[in-house]
Amino acid sequence: MNPASNPASHQIMKRFSALLLAASVAHSVGTAQEVNPYWIEYGREPVLIQQNNNGAVQTLKFVDYQDGMLVAELEGGAGEVSLPVSESMVQTLNLDNRKMPEINRMIQQGNYTGALAQLRPKAYPLIKFHQVPESFIQLHVPIRTLIDTLIAAREFGEARDILLNRIDLDKVGLQYSQSAIRLMNAYLAEGQFDDAAAITKHLPVDGQYSANIRPIIDAADALRAAGKYEAVIPLYREIETVVPEEVKANVQMWLAYSLVLADRVDEATPIIDQLEEPEPQDRLFSLYKLLQGSREHRNGDYGKALDLLTRGFVRAQTSYAWVPEMLYLIGDCYARAGDPLAARNVWTEIVILYPESPWAQSAESALAQLPSPEEATAE
Repeated sequence: MNPASNPASHQIMKRFSALLLAASVAHSVGTAQEVNPYWIEYGREPVLIQQNNNGAVQTLKFVDYQDGMLVAELEGGAGEVSLPVSESMVQTLNLDNRKMPEINRMIQQGNYTGALAQLRPKAYPLIKFHQVPESFIQLHVPIRTLIDTLIAAREFGEARDILLNRIDLDKVGLQYSQSAIRLMNAYLAEGQFDDAAAITKHLPVDGQYSANIRPIIDAADALRAAGKYEAVIPLYREIETVVPEEVKANVQMWLAYSLVLADRVDEATPIIDQLEEPEPQDRLFSLYKLLQGSREHRNGDYGKALDLLTRGFVRAQTSYAWVPEMLYLIGDCYARAGDPLAARNVWTEIVILYPESPWAQSAESALAQLPSPEEATAE
């Protein structure tokens, strides 16, 4: 039998060719980044879309999207025509989404493998049209469903490739950013901090995308606690330029604090010195003292650091996000001052009161290095 006449054999050869091309590309670029074989196999496939112009229905084969224009192949492959995209034009388009109800049932049942097997050949060809207006929901729903299903199936690498390499997040609706934030949080939950940091760098923050600022700040807190200071510093610098004036001092304090932790005290000092000390009853007073205390801690003046940190702690509420790390530094000051019992008490408080905080892990590690209470008492 001629393999070309066998559809199954043809599909196998197509997949094999795609994988060979992926391997070739990966070898030629010489990078550690994994090539997405599904994009190579399906990404350039044309998409058949019906257009209804006042009752006259025609099926067009769309092959690309360039400079705000949908590119369609003329019948018989005689050439291409570019159609300007507008909201009214999008309303005339219709995409065959008859498989989506069955795909959604699979997802609800947890059958991610089956859902992805049907989603990939459907959604990948659509990705090149992702800048088409959001009102063409028939196009966007399969793409976002693919991304969210990949995240649910823990296929993080493939989801990341789509979000960072195939989609311009600053040229699409906010829902794509929300998918990227879900992936970012999944990376954080797995302790894959470098991957999470890569997501934050791609999230737009201007205009309608200002909703991304809060999740980025939350991610920055987790990255900072994980010691990824160099990844956090550019995040705070970017956020500082777009946040409202009333929260800018907060961001500047975290920027300065991250610089201190990164041993870039010389860069942090001008920021610290230009900040106005908040009133003691102000919520940011304790954060300001954390900033001052961490600088003295970094400079090795643990007595002064302890005084500043303690003054900030007594004005803090337990719900403040920075309290666990403030307590951690207070405990470290006690330990360095030769008071392991006080250090143990403070670090134990973190473990008990803030078990979900990354600083609880740091406190547990520090506790393991302390002498036992009996040994400390004997000394």
